[in-house]
Amino acid sequence: MIIPALDVLQNRIVRLYQGKYDTAQFYPFELAQRLKQYANSGAKKLHLVDLEGARDPSKKQWQHIQSALKELKVPFQIGGGIRNASDISTWLDAGASQVVIGSMAVEQQQTVADWIKKFGPQHFCIALDVNKTEDGWQPATHGWLEASQYTLFELVTFYQSVGINDFLCTDISKDGTMTGPSFELYKDLLSEFKDIKLQASGGVSSLQDIKQLNELGVSGIILGKSLLDGAFTVEEAINA
Repeated sequence: MIIPALDVLQNRIVRLYQGKYDTAQFYPFELAQRLKQYANSGAKKLHLVDLEGARDPSKKQWQHIQSALKELKVPFQIGGGIRNASDISTWLDAGASQVVIGSMAVEQQQTVADWIKKFGPQHFCIALDVNKTEDGWQPATHGWLEASQYTLFELVTFYQSVGINDFLCTDISKDGTMTGPSFELYKDLLSEFKDIKLQASGGVSSLQDIKQLNELGVSGIILGKSLLDGAFTVEEAINA
């Protein structure tokens, strides 16, 4: 599945390079119009991130994002600034098919497990952003500045045990770079966990990248900068 992605900062569409806020590249597209364009192009799911809320939950842009989503019929997943059960209820009531949990899923596993039990695993996608180290793939949190004490495989194993099947994994070194995806990361994950539904994110720059990811067996391919910069269209990505 091709999943167009839009990150929102200061109520504007933006892309960061390797997650760094000081690299913000803003785009002159109106959020609601761009979402509608993606939906009309055949996208079956959309991915949104509130970067303002992710950095500072007191500055959530949810009203702006929800307004832009109001007339859309396409399922969407949302991340950024989700810190408690009330936040999850807010987004599910607003029509989100899934909430995306990142740093909290690494640092507060039992809390997130309790949410999963309360709302149902089908409403969650666990996002794990990783760096390649001598010890394997290591998740990072707090704007990718701090390394987790858990390995990627340990976290996937834990969340599988509480019913999660949907994972989104990003190689931090690839995010926003347009230098090609982390094929090694997805190959390693799918070799170890054959039953998960894995969304690939970061680095996709060509239709050939999409074909190769599809051949690896990922269930979703998140496209952000490549679509915003016009490397190819949603229709071309789907056809690939």
